[in-house]
Amino acid sequence: MIPSVSRQIAFVQYDDQSSSMTVQYHTGFRASYTNVKQDEYLLLFTSPNRYDSLMRLTESRYMEENISTK
Repeated sequence: MIPSVSRQIAFVQYDDQSSSMTVQYHTGFRASYTNVKQDEYLLLFTSPNRYDSLMRLTESRYMEENISTK
């Protein structure tokens, strides 16, 4: 679990069994992303800007999911 990524995001959690990532916002909203590789998640730990790295990762997941559902 990566705590306190930004003012908006309380934490990010990864489940290696299901290869899914959950983003918990301070507002209570929770977003889940599937098919996230463990290396992608681990890059968030080493990133100097975790928020930007998370946004790039979630944006790519969102785009992949929308393309595959069309």
